[in-house]
Amino acid sequence: MSENPEHEITLIIVYGVNKPLTVQEDETIETVKLDAMELFSIAREDKDKFVLKTKVDEKEEQLEEAEKVEHYHLKNDQKVTLAAGTPFGER
Repeated sequence: MSENPEHEITLIIVYGVNKPLTVQEDETIETVKLDAMELFSIAREDKDKFVLKTKVDEKEEQLEEAEKVEHYHLKNDQKVTLAAGTPFGER
């Protein structure tokens, strides 16, 4: 992970309780999801059982794991929900 603070943002991961997670704008959503799962001691093997969701343009949206953080224009302290679900493209 690069140490470039101007490209760092802190998201608030919501999963029962809220926990901060500092991410880089060039990280993929999949990486953010894995880091969020680690915050809550969820095994990496369960990654296909969870998705990340947040409000994008005032509407709740599941985040595409192949996209980067910057694609969604996520902001500092934005709440992102770690939710049980199936990622796009997985069945």
